[in-house]
Amino acid sequence: MTDSLLLQVAVDTPVRGLFDYRLKSEQHEQQTGALIGSRVLVPFGHRELIGVIIRELEDDDDVAVDKLRDIIQVLDSTPLLDSHCIQLLLWSAGYYQYAVGAAVFTALPPALRKNKAAEISQTRLWSAEAAGDSSALNRAPKQREVFDWLSEHVSGVSDDALRQQFGPISSCLKSLEKRGLIVARSSDALTTQASNKQPSTALERPKLTQEQAQAYEQIAATLNSFAVHLLEGVTGSGKTEVYFALIEQLLNAPADADDVDNPAQILIIVPEIGLTPQLLRRLKHRFQIPIATLHSNISEQQRQDTWLRVGLGRYQIILGTRLSVFTPIANLALIIIDEEHDHSLKQQEGFLYHARDVAIYRARMLQIPIVLGSATPSLESTLNAKQGRYKHLLMRKRAQETPLPRMHLVDMRALPAREILSPTLRQAMHRHLEAGNQVILFLNRRGFAPALICHDCAWVAQCSRCDAKLTFHSKSAKLYCHHCDHRRSKPEQCPECQSNNLLLVGFGTQRIEQLLTDEFKQYSAIRFDRDAIKRKGQLEQILEDIQEQRHSIIIGTQILSKGHDFPRVSLVGVLDIDYGIFSADYRALEHSAQLLTQVAGRSGRRQEQGEVVIQSHAPDHPLLQSLIAKGYPDFAEQALALRQSCNLPPYSYQMLLRARATYADHAQQFLERAKQLAQTQLTSDLAIMGPLPSSMEKRAGKYRAVLLFSANNRRSLSIGTADWLQQLHRLPEARRVQWNLDIDPLEGI
Repeated sequence: MTDSLLLQVAVDTPVRGLFDYRLKSEQHEQQTGALIGSRVLVPFGHRELIGVIIRELEDDDDVAVDKLRDIIQVLDSTPLLDSHCIQLLLWSAGYYQYAVGAAVFTALPPALRKNKAAEISQTRLWSAEAAGDSSALNRAPKQREVFDWLSEHVSGVSDDALRQQFGPISSCLKSLEKRGLIVARSSDALTTQASNKQPSTALERPKLTQEQAQAYEQIAATLNSFAVHLLEGVTGSGKTEVYFALIEQLLNAPADADDVDNPAQILIIVPEIGLTPQLLRRLKHRFQIPIATLHSNISEQQRQDTWLRVGLGRYQIILGTRLSVFTPIANLALIIIDEEHDHSLKQQEGFLYHARDVAIYRARMLQIPIVLGSATPSLESTLNAKQGRYKHLLMRKRAQETPLPRMHLVDMRALPAREILSPTLRQAMHRHLEAGNQVILFLNRRGFAPALICHDCAWVAQCSRCDAKLTFHSKSAKLYCHHCDHRRSKPEQCPECQSNNLLLVGFGTQRIEQLLTDEFKQYSAIRFDRDAIKRKGQLEQILEDIQEQRHSIIIGTQILSKGHDFPRVSLVGVLDIDYGIFSADYRALEHSAQLLTQVAGRSGRRQEQGEVVIQSHAPDHPLLQSLIAKGYPDFAEQALALRQSCNLPPYSYQMLLRARATYADHAQQFLERAKQLAQTQLTSDLAIMGPLPSSMEKRAGKYRAVLLFSANNRRSLSIGTADWLQQLHRLPEARRVQWNLDIDPLEGI
């Protein structure tokens, strides 16, 4: 035996498993807090790396103590990860067959992946001076509003909280400070977060509709136990109000006498940063308490501060994107996944986890309820509800009692090939715009034109690094690849035949924007896509401009479909829905149906019945017809039947081994060897397809290929897989490729 403590440490490397180290007794004696979940500095090969202590080795563990290396330093006085988070990360790394250390460090904020103190930065707290004479503010309404709000929060309010409440107000604060009405002091703000709470009043709380009340009551009945609720409600049915009623129930619940310092916390996960501004505004207006936001569009220091405060229980409402599912939360009582169907909830690089499925495991582990909300649930969730694994809650009516929009399907085959806006859509646009309403034009293609071709020799501008055409962007007058971001100038002549007869073929959102300047020049138009939203604050400004009706026409891609509420939109034009119908990916039709339903739902949400015009070259497609005539639930039933007949997910289970290499044969050779090993090492219940070239074989200068594994049960995907992966790492062919394994893939081959 030894006086040293033996510990297993997760280190941020692709090497799978945990690593054993010793902690000298004198180092252990210096520690005032628990060790498990704390960061340490350890020797690793010839380097020194940061690790996280995962568990203490038991006396009966078979460890060669004399061969262990010593931990250099314990970096944290208190653990960063609690036992629940460690359990969640271990399960996630195991299920998704990913290196534990890499998974653990994915969960940490970037600033805490370094040898940096886990400290919350000092912040400034503003408070009102009770003796100040505020009569001079009668002619300064903004200053009066800020002063009155600060007067209600006697413990002081941080700069962040003030910005959340009022937006940029630096000049306002300076004026109030100069008048002697407010004062600033320095604090870490930890002790003030809870005291800033101001519950919403009954006047602010809208009365729930009958469907909303039924959904709320069924979920509220499970607030102290595990249950998965699939809240399926048509767009505009008020799913958010159900969320808010549940949050209010938890915020106002009497605190447990033994846990009075740990009020209930609620985690809300949205698929994209783009959904946070509008939801954050509604949350702030409704609950009047500080709200934590966790996403990649905040600074490293802000993310670290918020992450640490959440772990200490200082925020009751946490709003974040997919990575927030791993955040330590002191007293988590409810998880809400909004837009649960959205593919953005699945990480597509590095640690390939699905936030929805990880969140369900976390809820089960903590024995708390989880709500999955969507107007267009994924087929996986729909089947789970049909089979009774999830409690299925349906809301078929809009909260404002407005009927669902009228749908019109336009056959584009009868029109000239270069026609972009059909006469039906043009007439509808004039009608709705003249009535003072707003119009959305939806097209899931950025740029001006998706192809540049030579009329004389049929040359096409291709990306030199991808099997993809270059898209012309008119603002920069350059050709862009939307897959690897390669860009080049538009040639004046064809590089093959030197002809000047180059044509821009097809259309993207920029071309639609230019087209409208002629026929609809009296109406302001704005583009709402990733090219138009690049600077910090730009998204919030565009959303505000739309809400304030500074623009009559909104042209956008799929980010338009993601839960935004535009009250004055009465017409949606879907310019091209055919890409999903003709795609080789079996999931594309489901994704297109969800996009179409979601974007159509932006229409007619507040006033008269809205209208949707859908342009298609395949108007007779049976699933498209079903979607338009009977709605998404009927489409989902038919799509599930089709999946079952083909034994595709969710009726079977898949994993995808992807490889990419500088040379195509290197990727193929690696996958061939992987397949040979799989046939001997993995269960015979697995069906193996490939190696196959990816649908886009060359991307970003690398050739890509895949090996697809299918099974009739999840267990067959896991038997022997960890050992098989270890063998893949040792293959000579593995040195020439980059590869990963995707469990439950959402992207096709």
